[in-house]
Amino acid sequence: MKTNIPSWLQQTAILLLWGLVYYLSGLMSLKFDDTNSAIAIVWFPPGVAVAAFLSARWRHYPALILIFVLVSVLQDRAWQNLPTFLISVGYSLLEMPANVLIAWIVRRFARPSDDLHVIILWICSTFVISMLDALIVAGGYAFFSGQPIMTTIWNGFVADVTGIFFATTVVMGFVNKRGYQAFLPWTKLLGGLALLLSICALTVFIFGYSDTWLKTEAPALYFALSCLPIVLSLMLALVWGNRGGSIGLLVLGLIVIHFTDMHQGPFFLRNLSLVESLLLALSYLSATALLIVFVRVLRRSTTRFNPDTGRLSGNGVLYRLEPETGKFTWENDLSSLLDSASLTEFDTVEKVLSHVHPSDREKLNQHWFNSMSSQHDTVIFRIKSNNDEWLTLVDSGGITMANADSLIIVGNWQSSHYDLAI
Repeated sequence: MKTNIPSWLQQTAILLLWGLVYYLSGLMSLKFDDTNSAIAIVWFPPGVAVAAFLSARWRHYPALILIFVLVSVLQDRAWQNLPTFLISVGYSLLEMPANVLIAWIVRRFARPSDDLHVIILWICSTFVISMLDALIVAGGYAFFSGQPIMTTIWNGFVADVTGIFFATTVVMGFVNKRGYQAFLPWTKLLGGLALLLSICALTVFIFGYSDTWLKTEAPALYFALSCLPIVLSLMLALVWGNRGGSIGLLVLGLIVIHFTDMHQGPFFLRNLSLVESLLLALSYLSATALLIVFVRVLRRSTTRFNPDTGRLSGNGVLYRLEPETGKFTWENDLSSLLDSASLTEFDTVEKVLSHVHPSDREKLNQHWFNSMSSQHDTVIFRIKSNNDEWLTLVDSGGITMANADSLIIVGNWQSSHYDLAI
């Protein structure tokens, strides 16, 4: 029996889940904390926060900020006295503006149908905002605490950039519904599992290698071997899709950082401090994350689509419309196109048109009701998602059919590769 969970309860659970992921990423980061460093070199929570702000609705931002601040204070365990608690709250609040600003820039200026533009905007905004954040927050901390200013600023900048690139890529691979989401055939499932096991075994061998022969006799080969896990991770992203890429990247990251923290692996070189070795490892993981992101873009861009309408391949979401009553009946899950869409919000023509862009309402209305032929034309239109973003869809296959004593229109909606100008 299907139960209807109230939307407010669903949203509360999602917000708390973001808080849990943020907390776990902080715990994992603190495992590699260096007591000799003024700030944490490995710090993944900013990446989780950016992913949350990219995925959440605007009205949920205050709740997310409050949850993340409380989680950060909990991680600091700053409950001994009031001054320590207030300082911890202050630093936690200072972490949030940069993450919010990166997400706002991407959502405000990115073109939703242009994945490459979205990724480049995310990368550039991360670099710029992280540098400003490091100058203000890390620089201010170094000035008032007597730490080396330039070193602290540089470490803070690299920690922010690498944490965002790595953690955001991992989290968005699980959150993003675009791409292949159906059950994989057993051949791809076994092939991906073999790749994942190979990533684990090869990464443990390379970064856990404790002998001296490769380091002294064949250092070039040793560094070349470190590229093999990257290749396997990219292959896993191709076989298993977005989530497979995230799983491979997460496994690779845990193994690399673990052995680097134990002073092992190709990044723990003579005359390099632990901080410098960790920075090299994080740069390695960030480069891998960016390559996986671009693989996702390439997989998306090579999806077959109609050159006239931009309609992506697939069956889409089928509907039946009764012209006399204006009632819609949806044959598929509408949330596959519109996240968290409720069928009751789209069960009549009036409700559907209320979500459609004002410039496209009359066009869509004529598509349904003003055509006397049995075969309706294809129409491209924009509709607002629950994330307050305009999505471009294609209404195609509209056919007028007789159903008992009345007529019905049968058609379908599909995503479009194109982005109509707003």
